[in-house]
Amino acid sequence: MLSSHLQSGMFYFYGSIHKVLIIFCVFTIIKFLVKRKFEIKPLIMLCEFAWILIVFLILQITGIIGDYFGTTSFFDGIANFSFDFFKEELSIATLLNIILFIPFGFFSAVVFKKLMDKWIYGVLIGLIFSVIIEFLQTFNGRYGSLQDVVMNTLGTFIGYEICFWLSRLMQKQKKQK
Repeated sequence: MLSSHLQSGMFYFYGSIHKVLIIFCVFTIIKFLVKRKFEIKPLIMLCEFAWILIVFLILQITGIIGDYFGTTSFFDGIANFSFDFFKEELSIATLLNIILFIPFGFFSAVVFKKLMDKWIYGVLIGLIFSVIIEFLQTFNGRYGSLQDVVMNTLGTFIGYEICFWLSRLMQKQKKQK
């Protein structure tokens, strides 16, 4: 089961690179036009590209991009929400929800520098993004799950914390030099 999830993840990854590259180029051009002074910082640009790629992959894996959207399931009462929390034991899908959102939290903290000020921002961005995904999944025949929201938010927070501690470590090393 894990190998099939990893294979489909790699399929989405390889299929998304060219689309994300186009989105990134448009994003960079808009950023250049908005900011009169534009500095090329390769590491920051690589992190911006990685953030766009992660968001795109999450939207594809969760079925937001690429699935059929319709309002009939929602208005016919077919939309499913699961408010059960750990009804089943810790599963591979639960762990994958956490793992999928760790890079999202990490790169969100790099791209949006204000997230580094307070840890609550790192939690909120993951919570909001996850709630939006779970809500949108009800329109394409999937179901929203409270457990998924919590696990996605936890993954975002873990990624945020990794970025936070790495930046602190780098600052400490710069001060020592």
